[in-house]
Amino acid sequence: MRRVGKNVKVCMLAYATYYTDARIKAYVKSLEGRGIETDVIALKENDKTLCESTRYGRIYYLTKKYQGKCSFKYIISYLWFFFNAFLKVSFLYIENKYDVIHVHNMPNFIILAAIIPKIFGAKIILDVHDLMTANYMTKFGADEGHILIRILKIEQIISAKFANHVICADHKQREKLIEYGIPAAKVTVMLNVANEEIFKPVVGKKDLNRLDIIYHGTIAERLGIDILLRAIAKIKNQIPTFLSIYGDGDFLQHCLALKNELGLDRHVYFSQSFFSVEKVPEIVSTMDVGVVPYRRTLATDELGMSVKLMEYVYLQIPVIAPRLQIIRRYFEEDMLKFFEPDSVEDLARAIVELYENPEERENLVLNANKFIEKYNWKSQEKEYDRLLTTFMA
Repeated sequence: MRRVGKNVKVCMLAYATYYTDARIKAYVKSLEGRGIETDVIALKENDKTLCESTRYGRIYYLTKKYQGKCSFKYIISYLWFFFNAFLKVSFLYIENKYDVIHVHNMPNFIILAAIIPKIFGAKIILDVHDLMTANYMTKFGADEGHILIRILKIEQIISAKFANHVICADHKQREKLIEYGIPAAKVTVMLNVANEEIFKPVVGKKDLNRLDIIYHGTIAERLGIDILLRAIAKIKNQIPTFLSIYGDGDFLQHCLALKNELGLDRHVYFSQSFFSVEKVPEIVSTMDVGVVPYRRTLATDELGMSVKLMEYVYLQIPVIAPRLQIIRRYFEEDMLKFFEPDSVEDLARAIVELYENPEERENLVLNANKFIEKYNWKSQEKEYDRLLTTFMA
């Protein structure tokens, strides 16, 4: 068996914005740390040229991402990216002879863009960040019987069978993929835990006269940012608090309007833009509390472990989180401050209680470190290395 070394070449392919995607960057940083040549094919970014050199490879920027609620436009955006990715990865394979093509969903079918490398012997990994069936059922209010959802289930199965191996982001996703007929031995769980080299707590001054709260990432209705805003409105005259929201998304304008409606100008800040993964520690570390205000939906309750929650834990700040099945699978009662999903009143209660009990905040951080001991990037990095090594046999 040939050990993974500098002579191995890897290509990451994703319908994603590379500079904001912590999962993809964790893999790339890990590979680069071993001197492995790694190229990335991703979505176009406003301030980037079409190609950018990195330490041991290049990043190729293709098409723009669509954000909205029109399923037809999503499909067109995916297909246009797929067409461009097929051409790019095929030509790059002729030049570089990649050993592994690591494809990140959503969507899953972009894995088929790697058909030429697969024919000529490259190993293909499908990395399932999210199950498309659950996400689209939530986003568009469809049920399992809807024609689109049935098509997406078939798309998931075909894509997983095309891959040499499937990585997924939590154990419930693995159970679902096995239920779909994917062999258990073919599916490995790698949680969206933070890469310790990127997510190091930053020492900074905190405002001791108020409770600074943070939410960062995508702003979408299913993620409950409006619930958080209403909770802040309920307590703004009760305790000194300030909420910072860093991110963007198709629910942003609604949230900005709600902020004005609730009179939160002096209590809430919106960055109205995304930011690089490397800036997260600087942004988060000086905050007092991180909040995950997710609504209870199929995607969030069973199949979508919160990335930001794990990042807050790694950056050593206490977390307020909804009592969802997927979160309770990994975190005990004494590790997070739980509230009932969709409840403005219960979220407001949790915030006030943490403001009034600094000792509880400290205990939550200490207890949440048990999660880091069990699930951390160093252990997952070894699993990824083992997987690549089997490909080199």
